Amino acid sequence: MPEPAAAGASSGPEPVRASTSPGRLTVEFGGDLGLRPDDTAAHDALIAGRPQTGVFLSNAWLSGLFAEPPAGFEPSLVVLREAGTLRGMVPIAIRETRTCVRVAMLGGGLGSDRVDLLAARGFEPACADAFLSWVTEWLGARGFVLELRDVPGESPLWGAIHRAGAERQPPLVLEPREIHALPYLDLAEDRSLANGATSPVPGPGSLNKHRRWLERRGRLRIETLQGADEVMAAFESLVQLLHARWGLRGGWSALDEGRAQRFHRHVLPLLLRAGHLRMIRLSADSRTIAVYYGLASGRWWGYYLAGYDREWAGRIHLGQVALAAAIDLASQEGATEFDFLKGAERVKYLWPVRERVTVDADVYSARSAAQFQRATRAGRNMAVALAKSAHGLFSTR
Repeated sequence: MPEPAAAGASSGPEPVRASTSPGRLTVEFGGDLGLRPDDTAAHDALIAGRPQTGVFLSNAWLSGLFAEPPAGFEPSLVVLREAGTLRGMVPIAIRETRTCVRVAMLGGGLGSDRVDLLAARGFEPACADAFLSWVTEWLGARGFVLELRDVPGESPLWGAIHRAGAERQPPLVLEPREIHALPYLDLAEDRSLANGATSPVPGPGSLNKHRRWLERRGRLRIETLQGADEVMAAFESLVQLLHARWGLRGGWSALDEGRAQRFHRHVLPLLLRAGHLRMIRLSADSRTIAVYYGLASGRWWGYYLAGYDREWAGRIHLGQVALAAAIDLASQEGATEFDFLKGAERVKYLWPVRERVTVDADVYSARSAAQFQRATRAGRNMAVALAKSAHGLFSTR
């Protein structure tokens, strides 16, 4: 595999030109988050333009992924410019195998709710075409597999892959793997639905009743934490609450792994400083009973994790109360969307949500090594499917 160039330098093929580009797009490849100082305003504008994706491509979030990359992968940043102006960026992770090079979207399937190419308005197709052309020209001789995980259904990458498949000979091959639901609540549509106390779901007065039970247990406090020390203490409480909940079921929580804890301890102070963190603590008297860990950008709020003291709560629907409190605070802050992020858990559908999707897929280059990887995976998937079918057949007899 070609050696990565120093941050900010052009690597691999010569700067590429996309046919749909308003101008000439150049590609820069580096092994760190070394955006130039004059890129700050443009980067902030990219995040603000797509907050539900952009917050996972902020420096605060990405710095944790560069510090704790996927095992065996080297994190890198691809930057696309027009006449020196930042127009797009793609964080990737690269791993060389014996047969080909695997290129993953950094964070996809590994903590980031969604990842994508982030491009300026009007430059989305051009940036996607340029990125894909750059990967193909750089790694085409070796053969590569582009692993797309948690990529939004509206990503410009899907159109670029389709165009490349139609125009290149031999073409790239796209193989979908899984689709994930992302429910979200449109707070601008009806402000009355933001507050769980007035929402017709989960039933007239139902959540109010649980709040009253909660308030009888002790003096209820709902706080959005602003200090770094309080945020870190709340995170430690969240780790314990989630471990207690899932440990009772013999499972593992999202924060049980050491790598996940290190990642969040790294990014939390940075997210707080950047204004992207919404850490909410619910307490009864002096006891922490629930913690909500959310993200925000502009008028968008995203629900990342939450935990509550299930044993203390008893029959109180404390998880629903915590979510309703976060939605209410989002509405008070002027948010127009509350995003429940990836997952179709039933509790999210107690509100009148809409849905987006993210897609997992692999893109294989035409080289024999990449196609061998594709055939191997297809054979393995078929064997698993046949085994499940056989098990089902014999278990019904």
